[in-house]
Amino acid sequence: MPHSLGIAIMCLVLIIRICLLPLFFSQMRATQRMQVLQPQIQRIQRKYAARKDPRSKEAMQREIMALQQRHNANPLGSCLLSLIQAPILCSLFYTLQSLPASAAGNAEPLSGIDRVMAGDIESSSIFGVRIADSFGTVVSPQSHVVIGVAVALMCLMLFAMQWLLIHRNTPKDAMDSPQFRTQELTAFVFPAIYVVSGGTLPFGVLLYWLTNNLWNFGQTLCQLRWFPAPGSEAGERKAERDHERENRRRAASGLPSLEEERAAAAREEAHVRREREKSVASRNRRQRKNVQLAKR
Repeated sequence: MPHSLGIAIMCLVLIIRICLLPLFFSQMRATQRMQVLQPQIQRIQRKYAARKDPRSKEAMQREIMALQQRHNANPLGSCLLSLIQAPILCSLFYTLQSLPASAAGNAEPLSGIDRVMAGDIESSSIFGVRIADSFGTVVSPQSHVVIGVAVALMCLMLFAMQWLLIHRNTPKDAMDSPQFRTQELTAFVFPAIYVVSGGTLPFGVLLYWLTNNLWNFGQTLCQLRWFPAPGSEAGERKAERDHERENRRRAASGLPSLEEERAAAAREEAHVRREREKSVASRNRRQRKNVQLAKR
């Protein structure tokens, strides 16, 4: 089947990402812990802001690392998924780049792929584009359009994903920081890099990358719904959903709502405060009366 290898590449992405799901959920929990620690980390940084000597910088790093260790937060945890997938993407790129030369007999055959197999793989196509071709090697306008659409979708997915994370998953008190402005710029820079590099990559690599970006976009939506940063817009929406869900559960069980419970607690606290004030006032009156009797 001419499309079999292209479909196999997309299935490869799905299999890899499904296997990495436990790591993804672990990463989201670690990211949440890091976000919760940000106010404390910023306090430590402000504490040493005026000290420029190496000893003070080392002390600051030790305090931050000790804080992260106490809360089991790893700042490098978010990079692990990309690091695991990098060798796979590099191997796919090298294999597809070497296929034309191997099929023509101008290069040594790849491990496990002889000249005949290399020719069969090279001739495999999907959407009318051979998986080893790039934007610069195809000649038909249809192939240029297909590759252009693939690159555009990759850029769109990456931009949408970064924009959502920056504007929906950043705590509101951090949106005035220089780091936030830098993150906004990266939402435009990385898609631009895709435009430049996408035209030089084999279509099979673009297919892998596009499928991976679609998966990442879905994971981003899951992150915003179930693992949002505390204090962010997504975090506030999750808090509202959790609040409504808890009220529905209480109503089904015949229990008072959270608002009614808080109101009852406030009334009880006000009653206790009034009784305490009455007791203090009564004790003060007795003390004044005793003082007056003693003067007589």
